[in-house]
Amino acid sequence: MKIRADFHIHTHHSSDSGASASAIIDNARRAGLDVIGITDHNTTKGAIEVRNLANGKPSTGRCGGRPLVLVGQEVRTMSGEIIVFGPEKDIPKGLTLAEALNMARAMGGFIVVPHPFDGSRHGLGRDMAYAIEMVDAIETLNSRCLLGRANRKAADFAHENEIPMVAGSDAHFPEEIGSCVTEVEIEGKLTERSVLDAVAAGRTVVAGVRSGLMPHLRTSLRRLRI
Repeated sequence: MKIRADFHIHTHHSSDSGASASAIIDNARRAGLDVIGITDHNTTKGAIEVRNLANGKPSTGRCGGRPLVLVGQEVRTMSGEIIVFGPEKDIPKGLTLAEALNMARAMGGFIVVPHPFDGSRHGLGRDMAYAIEMVDAIETLNSRCLLGRANRKAADFAHENEIPMVAGSDAHFPEEIGSCVTEVEIEGKLTERSVLDAVAAGRTVVAGVRSGLMPHLRTSLRRLRI
């Protein structure tokens, strides 16, 4: 079965986002998403909130009339950011990349590197060479990369090193959700495990568009208000 996922979404638990749990679920439905990854900065509180609300929605259709919610967190390390799916415990910010990767692994986390070559947004950059043995997937299409070459470089790196690829909107506002999606071919029922196993096996296709400058301006204004 092929499903559609957006693996990079922020809630109001990120200081630069104002997206409520209910707005995220509603917009994910409108975008035709089966799976959403909630990845607030250095916390899983938003992901747990969205998951709990989604689980209380009426069940109809293939994915129960609601998206499957993956609990994630976008962790700021000394080298840049990584996304960790699975653990509900927060991984501290400010660790070395090695410390964060090892902690994520010890907690059973599934590790994705977001916007790795976007130097303006905490990409790992040259430290990708160190992370290569520890990561499960690379985000090769991120809607908020202002320059297309950052995404192209990520895709080239993933191809050269045979690392699975995913896409994410990096949505900080509900209307951004689904601007980038990952089509995943899963086996069996739609579950967190079946989705992550399919990603790890490389059964993914990424597609989407860049969202331009306006979302960045809105998040900058959001930071100023807080």
